[in-house]
Amino acid sequence: MFKLNLTINTKLSTLVLALTLAGCVSSQQATQDSTLSNTFFAEQNYAQELAQSETNSQWWQSYQSMQLNSLVTQALESNRNLAAAQLRFRAAMQQLGYEEAQYWPQGGLQGEASRESVAGSVQNSASIGAGINWQLDLFGRISALIEAAEANSLQAQEQRHQLAAEVVSGVARSFFEWQGNQLKLQIINQQIAALVASIDVLQARVDEGFASKLDVNRTYAQLNQQKALLPQIETALYQNKATLAVFLGTTPEQVELSFSADLLSKNLIQPVALIQPDKAVSLRPEISIARYQLLQQSALADAADAALYPDISISGFAGLLNPIGIDLSSNDDAWSLTPQLNWSILSWPALKAQAKAQSSLSQAALADYENTIISVIAESQTALVSMKQSKTLHEFADKRLYYAEQAHLQAKAMYEEGQMPFLDLLSARQDALVAEQASVDAKIAFMLAKISTYKAFSGGWSRTLVQ
Repeated sequence: MFKLNLTINTKLSTLVLALTLAGCVSSQQATQDSTLSNTFFAEQNYAQELAQSETNSQWWQSYQSMQLNSLVTQALESNRNLAAAQLRFRAAMQQLGYEEAQYWPQGGLQGEASRESVAGSVQNSASIGAGINWQLDLFGRISALIEAAEANSLQAQEQRHQLAAEVVSGVARSFFEWQGNQLKLQIINQQIAALVASIDVLQARVDEGFASKLDVNRTYAQLNQQKALLPQIETALYQNKATLAVFLGTTPEQVELSFSADLLSKNLIQPVALIQPDKAVSLRPEISIARYQLLQQSALADAADAALYPDISISGFAGLLNPIGIDLSSNDDAWSLTPQLNWSILSWPALKAQAKAQSSLSQAALADYENTIISVIAESQTALVSMKQSKTLHEFADKRLYYAEQAHLQAKAMYEEGQMPFLDLLSARQDALVAEQASVDAKIAFMLAKISTYKAFSGGWSRTLVQ
């Protein structure tokens, strides 16, 4: 039997360490007092699942549905958001390469020619050669920009992991919702068929004078109540397909699904199995994204501070002057080496304001990072509580269905023996019908709660989906 233990607690030491390190990511953050924040996170206790898996991080395969496995594989290959995230990651890596290249001398071939006349005297001049400019990173501006680019590339990588987790959990959710709605549709159609048969029997009894028209009208009302549910179910089924189509990168008409009547029931006993569930939350991509955003903003703050100091560079030229004609002497060779210092003193107020603005952005990124951790903790705890309550709801719904069906059978037997009027039998049937529909809803809710738990603890398995 599936068990969920909310009494076994694991301290979030990983999150505390992450927050402590975040307070030291730059000189601006080093002086921030994070004692209260660290105390808050250290006091958070986490429930963990009893069932652990050390071999298979692809949890959806435990449901033994070839159809679901195929849908997940197709989504990971064809999802447009994942493709865009891959391109953004590639662009971030290319931008990192550009920033790293700024460490080295820049320049290239140069060539120019001019012809001018002064007081009737015509002069020609030309030069050709190679020019370079090497900016010395004495105050760390280039290093800070490289660190910002590195953080941006790591952020893009984590966004791929986050999207992969959303795609997989979204596909599983839509798939099981579709299966549940198909089961509800099957039950409704069975009830409609049973009510139509009852109406035929009742009408014959009315014609013979053994039943009243009231019984027929009440049955017709119940019949149309069930028929009114059909458009809602059909709409929900199409919405499930449309959602799957977005994940699969196709159209709803191209999504082919097959119904398995026992798929929900046989998978409700499957426990939520996670690799190192105690660490799965601290490795959530959302936390890593927020951390790298903090690192990026802190590095940009360092670069803005470095911009307050002089730019020191060395420029040079080597080539030929006036390479015109066929007689080139050694005097035509030329080279130059020019140290340069450029200090925008008059721009100091503007640069200082820019540095302060970037410092504020860095502080905001720290607040976002802390808030992300809080949100992830809340989401994970909510998922655990929701799964526990959904399991309890499912158990009660099954008991309700059992007793409602027993009452319906007893009412049917009493009616056939003439001990109960038909309206009481109809009421018992309605109770059984409502209980059956509530049982299906409880099954769907329990399955979706389990999927939400996998999503809340996606820090481990999401990293195996994209390389």
